[in-house]
Amino acid sequence: MNGCTPFLSRRTLWGAVVVALALMVLGSLVDYPLSSALYDDSSPFALFFAAYGAIPAPLGCVAAGTLFLCGRSGARSVAGVLQAAGGVLLLVVGVGLVCFLPALYLPVSPVVPAAAGLVLCLVTVLLTRRLAKGADPNRIARVALAILLVILCQLAVVNLIKVFWGRPRMRLVVSHPEAYFFPWWRRGAALKGPLLAAGVGADEFKSFPSAHTANAATMLLLGLAPCLKPRLGRYRRALVAFGFVWTAVVALSRIMLGAHYLTDTAAGFLIAFLSVYFICGALFRPRGKG
Repeated sequence: MNGCTPFLSRRTLWGAVVVALALMVLGSLVDYPLSSALYDDSSPFALFFAAYGAIPAPLGCVAAGTLFLCGRSGARSVAGVLQAAGGVLLLVVGVGLVCFLPALYLPVSPVVPAAAGLVLCLVTVLLTRRLAKGADPNRIARVALAILLVILCQLAVVNLIKVFWGRPRMRLVVSHPEAYFFPWWRRGAALKGPLLAAGVGADEFKSFPSAHTANAATMLLLGLAPCLKPRLGRYRRALVAFGFVWTAVVALSRIMLGAHYLTDTAAGFLIAFLSVYFICGALFRPRGKG
């Protein structure tokens, strides 16, 4: 398939893994002092990326839903009806998340992020339809499936670990007299039970790993664009590089807000990156290999 081969090389895989593990080691030594130095819960930069840093995941749902609708074949068949229904469901979920999640972080009227979200979703739908125009329906469905599986995989893994690990966030450590720092390799159960009983929200014990960073890393799926429009192959490296930069910026913003430590963001990135690498690698492996 021209333009539809795995877009992350083994060299990129090993580079990303080495960098993530190096950051885990570094964070194991400097997590608390680094977070203390960067902590600024009123930073406009950090608040903006708290609201929109994770937007690649819900916008990915919008894109996947649009692709399922564009690529459906046999509209009257059972498969065609199911594909259309799935596409509509993804659109509804994605639009809802894009429009309403940012309002949780921005000190503005909910109408403002809702309006901005509608614009972002409309642009995503139009661009996705343009990419899908003239593409093979099987390719369209495969790209949509890749986006959906990556989003679901990283969300499931990150949130399962979060609930089990129970690491207290930096903002809790600095604001509550009974809270204290936990390194990433220790579960926070000893602190979680008593503070939950005292009225602290369960979300304050979901520091490791960072879901915002993992969701941000789904921006790497921009590398799938040449699968639909092969002439975009020349921009593939730039698209993937933008995904890495976006993830790094979001990771920094999460540390600044006291929501996560360096090790949390490194782990979140690694989970999402491996999801992208292995799922896309499996779905777009050239025929006759593996």
